[in-house]
Amino acid sequence: MNELLQDLDLEDSTTDSTPEPNRIEQIIVLLADSVWAVVGLVLWIPQIVRVVITSAIRLVHSALTRQPIDAIRGPIRRVSRFYVDGFLTPGRSRSSGAYASREPRLGRFLIEAIWVIVVWMLVLRLVSQPAFDKVWSVMASTAASAWEFLASSVRNLVSRLPEGFEALIELGTAPRLFLGIVVLLVFVGGLVLGLRRR
Repeated sequence: MNELLQDLDLEDSTTDSTPEPNRIEQIIVLLADSVWAVVGLVLWIPQIVRVVITSAIRLVHSALTRQPIDAIRGPIRRVSRFYVDGFLTPGRSRSSGAYASREPRLGRFLIEAIWVIVVWMLVLRLVSQPAFDKVWSVMASTAASAWEFLASSVRNLVSRLPEGFEALIELGTAPRLFLGIVVLLVFVGGLVLGLRRR
């Protein structure tokens, strides 16, 4: 009877263990880690800059108002682990509860991307003025060409609209403003009704 129980325990322990990673998995993880080694560093340094700035402001605020400073440690701890936690380990499953429970947020992504660009542009400005001027001119010309493409697309779309829409566009400022407010109120009302149904 004891041997039967030991055999069952051995079978349970073998089914719970994670399988050994094969060569292909190791190569994929190695490639992903090599990309993260560069990209993660580029993303990590602006986060450190932001945490240093916000922690210094909170520290000064808590010193002036004589409040406890325990809340400062959380963001510092998260940022200090950001780069190391990005690397994958072959064969080891990672707990993704904190990430899986969150929906993708476009606003947060855009704010983080803008912050990364601002920090690296400031670093480039401090390091090399000619390189900053080149990058800035490329960014400005790209933005101007994108705006021109968008404007020409809108003009092309307006030219293909029926005559009723063209008359609507030719209205004065006050009627267009009123119409825009009505459309905005209808949109917000629909959004509120949709959120209440959830």
